[in-house]
Amino acid sequence: MKKPRLSPEEYLASFKESGKNVIGTFISSPKGGGGSFIIPDDDKLPQSIDVKNITDRGQTVIAATVSGFKVVAQFVPDHTDKVNIIEVLGSANTVGTDILSIIREHKLYEEFPNEVVAEAKSVAKITAAEVARREDLRGKVLITIDPEDAQDLDDAVSLEKNNEGNYELGVHIADVSNYVAEGSQLDAEAFRRGTSVYFPGGVLPMLPVELSNDICSLNPNQDRLALSCFMTIDRSGRVLKSRISETVISTHTRFSYMQVQGILDGDAELCREHKKLIPMLNDCAELTKILEGIRQKRGEVILDVPEPKIILDPETGKIADVIAYPHLMAHRIIETFMIECNETIAEYALEHSLPFVYRIHDKPDPLKVAKLVDMLKPFSIMSTIKPEYPKGQDYQRVLKDLDKDLKPIISQLLLRSMQKAKYSPDCVGHFGLGSKYYCHFTSPIRRYPDLVIHRILKLMLNKKLSSHKIAELTTFVDSASDQATKTEITATEVERAVDDLKRAEYMNDHIGEPFSGTISGIMDFGCFVYLPNTVEGLVRVENMPKDGKEFYIYNEKTATMSSKARTFKMGDKIDVVCVGVNMARRQVEFAAAPKH
Repeated sequence: MKKPRLSPEEYLASFKESGKNVIGTFISSPKGGGGSFIIPDDDKLPQSIDVKNITDRGQTVIAATVSGFKVVAQFVPDHTDKVNIIEVLGSANTVGTDILSIIREHKLYEEFPNEVVAEAKSVAKITAAEVARREDLRGKVLITIDPEDAQDLDDAVSLEKNNEGNYELGVHIADVSNYVAEGSQLDAEAFRRGTSVYFPGGVLPMLPVELSNDICSLNPNQDRLALSCFMTIDRSGRVLKSRISETVISTHTRFSYMQVQGILDGDAELCREHKKLIPMLNDCAELTKILEGIRQKRGEVILDVPEPKIILDPETGKIADVIAYPHLMAHRIIETFMIECNETIAEYALEHSLPFVYRIHDKPDPLKVAKLVDMLKPFSIMSTIKPEYPKGQDYQRVLKDLDKDLKPIISQLLLRSMQKAKYSPDCVGHFGLGSKYYCHFTSPIRRYPDLVIHRILKLMLNKKLSSHKIAELTTFVDSASDQATKTEITATEVERAVDDLKRAEYMNDHIGEPFSGTISGIMDFGCFVYLPNTVEGLVRVENMPKDGKEFYIYNEKTATMSSKARTFKMGDKIDVVCVGVNMARRQVEFAAAPKH
């Protein structure tokens, strides 16, 4: 059921209650005195809002505020229709101001408090005593596989085959907890931020760069502290045994995803350069396929929802291109090994009754599943999904043998029918992965739950989990789970908003150009069209294809748009022309391409 559309008054009241920042363009009075106002970027707010005070981080900046500059404002607490400007972002035409506006809207900041930075800079380096008490893996071949531009490398892997032909998989994660002490300023700031936020050309890190890009990053050929999970896996994909250990490591080679994929594909130059590592990488791919098969049998739901890759011009910082991010075997290797490790850690925690932060994904809501089944009918997909008892295998069957252009559309429908994953102190399983046990252990540089888990495991390993500490942690993991879920939601909103903004910016440079897409949604006001580069735009009814003066009728039951001449349904191919972009709403508009 659709949520009722709020009236302008209701929306304003809701906005004020949310405490969000108002982002807008400052307009000063002609005389520079009173009467200044801002024009909000959010066009659902009033067209102009009067300004009461202008301060930037507590400093009065009336004289420095330039008409036409982007600003951050907050409604005056006494619920008047005035705002206080709290920060001046600069010219709207300056590269980066658009992204900064989205960041500030959600009350996020790049800078760390001075005391947090000072604490990060004072963190001790690795001592001989610390190395001596750990398992030394510096003679072992460990590799990292990350995006080319990654700076916070928090996971490494090792893989060998033993004499029985079983796989000895090691997942080695940066021991961030060694440097971020419980109760420290660093810890409090990491808890507040909850997660790193990534966007094209930048990141808002959870931890200062002195840690995230240096001593905690598993840079090649440098001694680093880690928490390692070792798993012996047979050729059927069964974990025969596992153990966790505090280790000291030195990674052998830093790979990008494209380099690993090149080696697996037989690139001659890369294969010559990394000849000794080819057997290991081939074994990684072999084990990945085995483990993927296990997850598929138990009901993992693999959706085909391409992520956008926003490519910026390195000189100007402006968008150069947007493409669907490729999902290669190199990506699947790391994803699979991290999943296997996270499951192993979660099962260990449950077996030992540890207070813990689990990653959970509840079964889909029956009402949403029933709606999904109805929405699949226009595609002639006879679903076997039972609303009261949904199974991952049923979701798999929906996607099987679908046209490649239709898969992203149906995947979005399936995704909307499912619950959102979240953090919880209770282990209730992960529907999407078909897993009984799951947690996030593998990214403590950028996720707070992983950092908490490391601390708990180390207390367990060192026999320091007293009854008093268990009671304390039992309370803490509850609040940590709530905070991590909230901050993840905010981070997701910011990342999606920035992606939408950059896709709109890209299409703004291509107005009048033709594109071929797939109808991804149909409403009474028009059809949404999805392009292979992940851009989605609206073709309004008046811009639908016309052979004459006929008009279109929307059929909600069949989810179709029909005229006398033709009928359109979701999944149909359509040629369009970009006719406009609303940058404020980050929306793209198409029209049906004229016939030639």
